[in-house]
Amino acid sequence: MMEGFPETLSSPFLRLSFYTVALLLVVTTSATAQSYGLRFAGHEEIQDNRTSLDLTPEKPLCLNGNVELSFDVSLAASYKTYFGYIFRIIQDEKQNLDLLYDQKSLNFKMIIGERFSPSVIKLDSAHVFNHWNHFKLQLDLKNRTMSVYVNNKRVITDKIAFKESGCFRIFFGSNEFREFKSKDLPPMDIKDISLSENGQRIHDWPLNEVRGTTAKDELSGQPAVVKNPVWIKALHNEWNVADQFTLKGRATVAFDPASETVCVTGSDALYQYSVRNRQGVLQGQKTPPKSFFLGSQAVYNPFTARFYDYYVDQKAVSVYDPVSRSWTTETMTPSPVKVTEYWHANQFVSGLDSSLYILGGYGQLTYKNSIFRYHFASGKWETLPTRGDVFTPRYLAALGTTAQADTAYLIGGYGSLTGEQMVNPKSNYDLLQYVVKDNTFRKLYELKVPKTDFAFANSLVIDSKSKTFYGLIFPNQQFKSQLQLIRGSLSEPTYERVGHSIPYPFHDIHSYSDLYYCPISQKLIAVTLYRNEPNNTTDVKLYTISFPPNKLEVQTASVKPSSGSVWPWLLAGFAVGAGALVWRYVRTKRRSASKTELVPVFDNHPVTAPGSSSQALVVDPTPKASIFFFGNFQVLDHAGNDITKAFTPLLKELFLLLALNSIDKQRGLPSEKLNEILWPDKSGRDASNNRSVNIAKLRSILDKVGFCSLSKESGYWKVEFDFNQLYVDYERYVAIINNKAALTKQTIFELGEITKRGSFLLNTEYYWLDDFKADISNKIINTFLQYADKLSISEDPEFLIQITNFIFYYDPVNEDAIILKCKALSLMGKHTLAKNTFEKFVRDYKAIYGEEYEQSFSAIID
Repeated sequence: MMEGFPETLSSPFLRLSFYTVALLLVVTTSATAQSYGLRFAGHEEIQDNRTSLDLTPEKPLCLNGNVELSFDVSLAASYKTYFGYIFRIIQDEKQNLDLLYDQKSLNFKMIIGERFSPSVIKLDSAHVFNHWNHFKLQLDLKNRTMSVYVNNKRVITDKIAFKESGCFRIFFGSNEFREFKSKDLPPMDIKDISLSENGQRIHDWPLNEVRGTTAKDELSGQPAVVKNPVWIKALHNEWNVADQFTLKGRATVAFDPASETVCVTGSDALYQYSVRNRQGVLQGQKTPPKSFFLGSQAVYNPFTARFYDYYVDQKAVSVYDPVSRSWTTETMTPSPVKVTEYWHANQFVSGLDSSLYILGGYGQLTYKNSIFRYHFASGKWETLPTRGDVFTPRYLAALGTTAQADTAYLIGGYGSLTGEQMVNPKSNYDLLQYVVKDNTFRKLYELKVPKTDFAFANSLVIDSKSKTFYGLIFPNQQFKSQLQLIRGSLSEPTYERVGHSIPYPFHDIHSYSDLYYCPISQKLIAVTLYRNEPNNTTDVKLYTISFPPNKLEVQTASVKPSSGSVWPWLLAGFAVGAGALVWRYVRTKRRSASKTELVPVFDNHPVTAPGSSSQALVVDPTPKASIFFFGNFQVLDHAGNDITKAFTPLLKELFLLLALNSIDKQRGLPSEKLNEILWPDKSGRDASNNRSVNIAKLRSILDKVGFCSLSKESGYWKVEFDFNQLYVDYERYVAIINNKAALTKQTIFELGEITKRGSFLLNTEYYWLDDFKADISNKIINTFLQYADKLSISEDPEFLIQITNFIFYYDPVNEDAIILKCKALSLMGKHTLAKNTFEKFVRDYKAIYGEEYEQSFSAIID
């Protein structure tokens, strides 16, 4: 195995067993999934970047009698160091009571002042990680005793040194409070912190935020303060870019679920990314596999623990030897065919006969429904006849298997009944079951045809026990596409959107996407490949999202819970014993460029800095009304409905004129100016009549939006906004730009999230709007650069790279940004990625300016 990665299991039998168990773990993670909470960064981060949660940031809590603190905790898997404080409770700034985890003994321990409690808390190692454990600390201050319960079982009873009454500071994770400060903490997840006094619950911090540095107390409204938060709900909502790079030539991708390693093969290099270690390694290779023609595909064989590349047209198979870092050809039939006729075919390795199965594909204007079988041990290729229901010719379908890979499920795709591209091609929405033993297809159901057609990324993740699958869909009739994760049923024609979308440039055989499941890390990983034909390079991007991903849905009615009621949002109900786990699902929004019904409208609320006039963290289940100026103009009313189409071209221009001249304390526009811009060819009376009619229409639309209205003061028309109830991204932009002296990492990130939606009023053109657009673009770029100049590259190179990416949205050939990005990548040791990034910049620079970029790569990173 390559240096920097965990050693794989040496025995093929053991690896196969692990492979089987790993796939079965999908069932477990479905039942024990974490969908909200706070993840604490521990020793894997430098001290300044570790997480702290202060429940008493302003003043201590004064308590007496019987006090109870409860919470759920889970240690985060796949880290090296697990040591430090879970919480510290300090009475009257003198006496401490602590819970810590000791990696050496694998126990939780209570510390009372300067001594350990003689009893320890030992939990089964399999249950400590990625499972919630309910801790409850009961303090009897009058009798100076404590009891600790874990999962409803009392594990510690001891005396404490606390006084009968006092004022308490409560910290989780690291803290900087006087002599009690500490940066020692294990990587862990915490949720549902509750505090009671004399049997009365007085504070409740569910930690169900998505962004920000405060956590709301659901009972008293008292905020807790978080430093360096990693919100678990965001991890289950949003795809994170794990890595991106460019390889020479074309590329193929495969996945080893045992070691959770993605392998990408290029013409002169092989890249492996360990999801578990969050680390990628790019290594050169002398020659690509001999099977490496246009359209070859890669696969991982769990029985031999090797990566393979195969090319159906020449019956060519090559295997990679990690020791010699070279490819060996196993079989090959010489043929003049150098471009495959089986693009985007589906594949799997069956546990019944240790063979590779290849289904469908496309090439030479023909869709395929053939099934090939390759037996690894004998090197024999076969074409299999099929039985049962019809498997129509197609490509761009998705396939997944059961744990033993004795049964495969294939869904969707694009093709035609005859296989001819010229004869009525269309999208398929059927789910087929393929039984390996009988070589038989059975049609299970057909999805309802959507308003906008979609195709699938290559693989499905199957959960046989719950009869569900996960897949990535995308509209295949457009280049600027989006991959949207769905969770569907294997027994009924239903599916739901989960997680946010992923940008995906789709250009048929130039693009490829796939989906894999990591059972130990509890993540899904999506991989996209895009081949730049003129440059003969392939752009590779890897994304991860925590599993199971959160369902994205809109609650259209607000139900205020009464005392003792359950939350109005029911995210998921998995049978666990006799109880049901009820989740309160708090909606936030983020950019989504796709306009199809596959992309949820209420996925747009960006980050809002604490204390700002517009809070984007939605704590009420009712979606807030929103107006988006960045990207395509979009208006959502107070019920969350998209009413953009209610704005006719004239009403849209009228609203934009008034809104842009009202926000940022502007006085609005006089009637004469409106007449001059909108009705220049009308007489004074006709212009006034037109203005009156359209003002009335606009009033009606704004009434539907809610929290905004038209007004006229001193002869000036303007739009009045209630930014506490109405989210307006332009207002947030103005607030950040106007306060450059107080720029923080959080506000810069918020500005980036706002502008990532697209340029200002994309696809909207008025002569009077040009100055607005130019001014906004310049201010955005200057703000990012101003903040970047204050940063030391070595202090936070990853965030500096993110800033440069924000800049490139508005200026793809910004010279300051490319210098910063290349220096940051080089500092992080990603020299190949830095060089590839620079080369792409040089190409773009020449395409835009028609001349070569003068500086060299070595010059800008010095």
